[in-house]
Amino acid sequence: MKILILNWRDINHPAAGGAEVLTFEVAKRWVQWGHEVTWFTAGFPGCLPEEKLEGIQIIRRGKQFTVHYEAFRYYRRYWRGYFDVVIDEINTIPFFTPLYIRERKVAYFNQLAREVWFYEASFPLNLLGYLLEPIYLRFYRNTPIVTISESTQRDLNRFAANKVHVVHPGFSGIPLPEVPLPAEKAKKPTVLYMGRVVPSKRVMDIVKSIHLVSKQVADVQLWIAGSTTPTYLARLERMIRKYQIEKQVFFLGKISFEERQMLMKQAHLLVMASVREGWGLVVIEANAMGTPAVVYKVPGLVDSVQDGKTGLVCQQNTVQNLADQVTRVLIDHTLREKLAEGALEWSRQFTWETNAVNFLNVLETLDDQE
Repeated sequence: MKILILNWRDINHPAAGGAEVLTFEVAKRWVQWGHEVTWFTAGFPGCLPEEKLEGIQIIRRGKQFTVHYEAFRYYRRYWRGYFDVVIDEINTIPFFTPLYIRERKVAYFNQLAREVWFYEASFPLNLLGYLLEPIYLRFYRNTPIVTISESTQRDLNRFAANKVHVVHPGFSGIPLPEVPLPAEKAKKPTVLYMGRVVPSKRVMDIVKSIHLVSKQVADVQLWIAGSTTPTYLARLERMIRKYQIEKQVFFLGKISFEERQMLMKQAHLLVMASVREGWGLVVIEANAMGTPAVVYKVPGLVDSVQDGKTGLVCQQNTVQNLADQVTRVLIDHTLREKLAEGALEWSRQFTWETNAVNFLNVLETLDDQE
């Protein structure tokens, strides 16, 4: 099968995140199984206009806000009738493939943006983006849709008329054979945040919660791992100084895969307070290292965390409730052990191979006429 993926970022883009990891892991397996995969994406400073990565043909044209038009031009000039199926991967701005691509196609959403607009964009762009999202989804009302969680499926069913297929993602790494012993954990009670350090992840809520946790768990520490901007980092550092927890919060920056796994294994708890997630790959990665999660009750995270079994889901998305749940897990060693066992077992069912097979099954069963 000849497969075209349209996504404004590729795995090597400086702003690549979980969505690009997922796409890359699935696509390279399709190539290994004999399929031809082309990934059309935006360029970035220092990139090659074309290259092959793990057998995937990467073609870069335009930038974040022009790649969609460049994809239209490139398709009309070179690709009409060539591909068996086209994956329109929608991350904030769609490629509007139903308007010009007649081949079989699928719209692929890791998540809807919705409230994220108000955290990541300024007025009036944030309001415009929020209002336009349900409108552009109407263009996909006759296009099969794939997403990665039941939460996003429910969101999409509100706006899209066609069937929404759920294909849970895998994760990179291999689950540990058993939960790490206490001696293998950090010496101090340690909470880990891992991911992009941006406003929509509400890392400030996590920092504030650690201030409250420290009143009951005096030696608690917070590790923050992930890329950020100097401006947002400065805001976080000011908050840390305000609460006088400089000796308890550590910024680790962007780290390697090996470092990620080491930190996840050593931490006692993963914490996420995002506005919303598609799924929360980092949750399952931490689970595979025997580390449970405490998360806000938001789309995606309520799917990747089984409340009371693999972690805890806050019933109120407040700093106080987050602090209460973190404190509860850190103090109650029996509960933490139970959650760690459940988290490790839960992680075993998620693999990239299963993800790639299930996604491919959707592509192979698409109707010729949508």
